Amino acid sequence: MKDKLKAAFLGMNRQKAIDLVEKALPAGEDPFGILKTSRAAMEEVGKRFATGEFFLSELIYSAEVFKAVCAILEPGLMAKQNSDESQGVVIIGTPKGDVHDLGKNLMVTLMRSHGFTVYDLGVDVPPENLVKEVKRRKAPILALSALITPAFVSMRAAIDLLAAEGLRKKTFVIIGGGVTTDFARKEIGADAQTMNPAEAIRLCRRHLNGSDKAEQL
Repeated sequence: MKDKLKAAFLGMNRQKAIDLVEKALPAGEDPFGILKTSRAAMEEVGKRFATGEFFLSELIYSAEVFKAVCAILEPGLMAKQNSDESQGVVIIGTPKGDVHDLGKNLMVTLMRSHGFTVYDLGVDVPPENLVKEVKRRKAPILALSALITPAFVSMRAAIDLLAAEGLRKKTFVIIGGGVTTDFARKEIGADAQTMNPAEAIRLCRRHLNGSDKAEQL
């Protein structure tokens, strides 16, 4: 079953993946085992995207396959939830001034597929709400997405608020989206910038493992 499910992911066969999972659960398969296989498949998709074998369209579609599988697994996962499996807590949102969410939504799905616990605050999120959630969840990572430059003002404000709350040194701030650059990262005061989802995951893991900040693609 594991090999077939992985093949369905890599073949971008959403219906095949759904059929396999729907048959596996009644047969007694552990939902966490299926989730682990799905995550491994997404890891492979990410590697192929990084090497140029897969393109953004494959990355997006594989994320949709993962979402479909997770929707089926959700009841069983909730019943047997084990928070110790989380890679780390991430707060993510599109800051106030921007309502675009395609890149953010893709990042949410990919991060969850790699084992992160992600709290998605949506779009046009005020800086105070971002920082409030970081504080409430004790999240080590704040991820911000932007497709238009007005969001930069809110990004800067959120980082200033983190400092005012005494949370800046504890919070890794990563930004991404079509208008972000390393120059923008420096001006805003973020720790990392990338437009590559696979790289974003690597940078977040690098931070959680204790590596240096201020890295960019």
